[in-house]
Amino acid sequence: MIPFEYSLATSPGTSNYEVKMFTADSQSFYQHFLYDTLQNIVILHTHKFYKINNVGDVIDTTITRGMDIYDNGIINTTTKLCEWAINGDTSFVLPDDIPFPQGENAFKTFDEDYHKAEYYIPPAGGVPTFKINGKWIAYGLPLNDELDRYLATDESDKKYPLKPSNRFIPMQEIGPDFGVAPNKRDTSLLKSLGYAVVDKEEENWGLVKHRYSAGFYNMELYLPGGDTLRFRHFGALGINLEVFRVPKEYGGRDDVFFIAQEPNGLYPELSTGGVYVIRPRYLPEEKSPKPSRLGALLQKP
Repeated sequence: MIPFEYSLATSPGTSNYEVKMFTADSQSFYQHFLYDTLQNIVILHTHKFYKINNVGDVIDTTITRGMDIYDNGIINTTTKLCEWAINGDTSFVLPDDIPFPQGENAFKTFDEDYHKAEYYIPPAGGVPTFKINGKWIAYGLPLNDELDRYLATDESDKKYPLKPSNRFIPMQEIGPDFGVAPNKRDTSLLKSLGYAVVDKEEENWGLVKHRYSAGFYNMELYLPGGDTLRFRHFGALGINLEVFRVPKEYGGRDDVFFIAQEPNGLYPELSTGGVYVIRPRYLPEEKSPKPSRLGALLQKP
């Protein structure tokens, strides 16, 4: 099989659809893809954080080396927190340390702090952290061993989830499951037509044979209106590619797709990663996003 001429990184698109890459580097890994139901924007985390509207226009970016993002939109380093995804503030705050609650009222005090907090970040390798009355605080020394152990349990995770737990939701995955056999996949949107091997090896480990191969998959994305986007995707041990859409209840369009690919570090000259939007070439100008009424309703206790 001959690989298609273009990857997503080089694709000219089709007559009616364009392909745009968000990441400046085709070797970038995608790490996080959330939708802010209150601001009606996409939050993408690769080598940067991006704010993107529903049709794939970048609204804002910020550098994120060594940073991560919680599902409630709070960006974190190992010690500091940032609310850029929520309000555009790029400053980082070090929470004030306060002692763990002690004594017979320790659990009651924690419960009260949780319910007073605008934001809550569970321990998960750190310490309980809250934003209460506009101020970030974190439980510190001395520990309360009993409370500390409880906060590491599944029961605690269910009773005291990340706050807010429903403003930022995952983007809707709509691509096929490449973990199942080809004849069992839903190929109505995206289909792999075949595989051109460029590297392979086979080792005989006694009763077990080890087979490995890497190469190009020819992919077809079937777009509304009849267009078909053809592109090659480099994969090793499978197709590392996901297709997303803004959730329909928040204005997700049938003709706007986000595709995330993982590059392969063993084949930097062949594989391409990065995150892309595939959308109609001619879209009406997107107005500034307005706060979502549905998202606001979800925030009410």
